Order: sequence, then C-alpha cells, then structure tokens
Amino acid sequence: MKEKLKEKFLPSHYLQENLFKLQHLKQGSLSMEEYTREFKQLLIKCDLEEDEEQTLVRYLGGLDAKIAYVVELRPHTTLNELSSLAHNVELQKSVNGKKLVF
Repeated sequence: MKEKLKEKFLPSHYLQENLFKLQHLKQGSLSMEEYTREFKQLLIKCDLEEDEEQTLVRYLGGLDAKIAYVVELRPHTTLNELSSLAHNVELQKSVNGKKLVF
C-alpha cells in the first residue's frame, strides 16, 4: 500500500533528488542542530533501509572535520548518541565566544 501511494503521489524525481542531497550533505556553516535536523529529515524522505553503522558513517562523513575527529574518539552506537556527542563538542568549541582549537 505504501509503495502504491508513493508511486501515485510522489514525482519520479523526488527520491533521486533527496538521495542526492543526503549523499552530499555537509555541515558547512550549519549548526549541529541544523545539520542533524536536515540529516534526519532526508533519511525520512529517502526511506532508507540501512544498518545503523552505515547511517552513523554517513552522518560522520558530513560533519565538520574538527568535530568529526573528536566525536569519533568517543563511544556511540546510535544516531541520537552520535548527534548528542557532536552537539556537545560544538558547544565546547565555543567558550566565552572564543573558538577552541582541537
């Protein structure tokens, strides 16, 4: 039923465009909160069925390199744990408005 509804109401390019966006999503100037929100929305739109490990690698791949480096050193098993760690690292990067160097 779900597939039939998708076929009828979603444009043929919808999935391809969202998969492309997910594949190329980078944190860039986005805050961790914005990046995580966009990442999760794209996962839902793409309706991907992948292992949690693969999702974590995809998420890490789009993070700012300095944040990803620190986050990878800490234990995490779920996307929520990983995004929480990344958010905490982002907060630690800024102390009294000054950027910390990792």
